[in-house]
Amino acid sequence: VPGSYSRACANQAVAEADLVFFIGSHTGGQVTNDWKLPRANTRIIQMDINAAELGRSFPIEVGLQSDIQAGLQKMLRSTGEVGKASDEQDRASWVAHVQTLVDDWKASVDHLWNSDDMPMRTERLSKELADHLPSDVILVADTGHSGIWTGTMIDFSSPDQSFIRCAGSLGWAFPAAFGAKAAAPNRPVITFAGDGAMWYHFMEMDTGVRYGLNTVTVVNNNASLNQERALNERNYGSPLPGSDELWKLTNVDFAAMAEQMGGLGITVTKPAHFEGALDQALNAGKPAVIDVKTNIDSIAPKAWD
Repeated sequence: VPGSYSRACANQAVAEADLVFFIGSHTGGQVTNDWKLPRANTRIIQMDINAAELGRSFPIEVGLQSDIQAGLQKMLRSTGEVGKASDEQDRASWVAHVQTLVDDWKASVDHLWNSDDMPMRTERLSKELADHLPSDVILVADTGHSGIWTGTMIDFSSPDQSFIRCAGSLGWAFPAAFGAKAAAPNRPVITFAGDGAMWYHFMEMDTGVRYGLNTVTVVNNNASLNQERALNERNYGSPLPGSDELWKLTNVDFAAMAEQMGGLGITVTKPAHFEGALDQALNAGKPAVIDVKTNIDSIAPKAWD
């Protein structure tokens, strides 16, 4: 997944590509990192069911108006055995290069994924979540840092897993997950959100309880909106006394709040306790909140551009 909320290796690969194929993408600022990716003069093919999208954000070599599934199936049938041995070698070389970018990036964050710092780093929380995601999960990630954490630090292991992120303003993911669960009642639905986001629509816990919607919300609770920390300190020129009131929040027990509203609430402070908490939450039969106490200094990575 390239763009503003993405791994450096993904953006590097798109930046180096000589051809980019946008498939059903609005080519907005997030997926293109404010329209800096792909690079200028990169050849682009775009497929979309809406003709107005074709070439709207980037000059394109070829525009294809089509239903995505039907269009791709027809392209695959049309190409058949087209291609030379040299083309196959070029593709193999490119795939190997991209794999090196991925491997190098993973090596650069491995110490964070496996950090034993306390309070828990969000990178470690992301790894614990990724390691224990159900094979058919729908992961709903909130906007801002939650979108970055999930887009960079969580690996998916099955084609049956779904990833929905940043589809609304801050706080949208918690109520949206109830909608996902209502639409797909037989699939596990997990939300990843920060404590700042949880304040927007926590009252929808009542909706989930009344309808028996067993979503699981993992709260990255660092008692702050630390996404705003750098902006705040830049505007003030330094971390002046009292200026942190604009981004620090009260350390709240979201697990207790969930319990008071009829859901399940679990507090986690150690990585070793996360798997058991997730298993309990997935089998609660009602909305569950896992309140994970995390490190306020764990800041989501900026996009590579």
